[in-house]
Amino acid sequence: MKISLSLFITQKTPLSRRKVLELIKAKKIWVNDKIATDMTMIIHPNKDRVRADKQVLEPGLPKLVYYKLNKPKGVITTLVDPRGRRTVAEFTAKIPEKVVPIGRLDRDTTGLLLLTNDGHLANQIAHPSFHLPKMYQVILDQVITRANLARLLTGMVLEDGPFSFDKVEKVDEKTLRVTITEGRNRIIRRAFTQLGYEVQKLKRLSIGPVQLGKLEKGQLKRLTTAEVATLMATLKSIAKALRPS
Repeated sequence: MKISLSLFITQKTPLSRRKVLELIKAKKIWVNDKIATDMTMIIHPNKDRVRADKQVLEPGLPKLVYYKLNKPKGVITTLVDPRGRRTVAEFTAKIPEKVVPIGRLDRDTTGLLLLTNDGHLANQIAHPSFHLPKMYQVILDQVITRANLARLLTGMVLEDGPFSFDKVEKVDEKTLRVTITEGRNRIIRRAFTQLGYEVQKLKRLSIGPVQLGKLEKGQLKRLTTAEVATLMATLKSIAKALRPS
């Protein structure tokens, strides 16, 4: 089986397609002792020797794995923290393969976090152009008014630009389920702060078609074949819609 150079590198490393392109332009990717000039070049993963930014990549395609974690509060979404705080490495240590978290949840936010060694899929989910919907449960410090409920959908202007929720569902007087399709830093908390509310609890319930379900805090579970297939089909559909006609 032959694949593109960019797909091979993104599946073997945490590098994004953009970073691969940057390395190619900088002449830092080699294939069989020759400088690579095109990220779309086709290689044989079992025979060709690839070096990316001085790192020699093991031949062959990795066994791709996909997990979901219910991230507890107080855990940093990174594998290493120089300040010694709890990180998701505490949970990835239980996985035989080397995986990385897709995207981020801030330290105080709990809920669904996906982990994988599939760099191509991770880059698609994290890429801002894909607008993959993510649902969160928000518990506020006070009753939300009808006017402010409307403002969540009509939009507001934050310090880094306009923002609106894609969908808002009222669960009770202080609890909402909101859906967003962009991932600016602490965007949900900042939006509610602007309206005069403090977010008491924030939990991510879903990423695209993948649901948190009944996963307990700190519990790690491998995605089912059906979950992976549905997620890939969703991403494929989005990618197709993004292609120029």
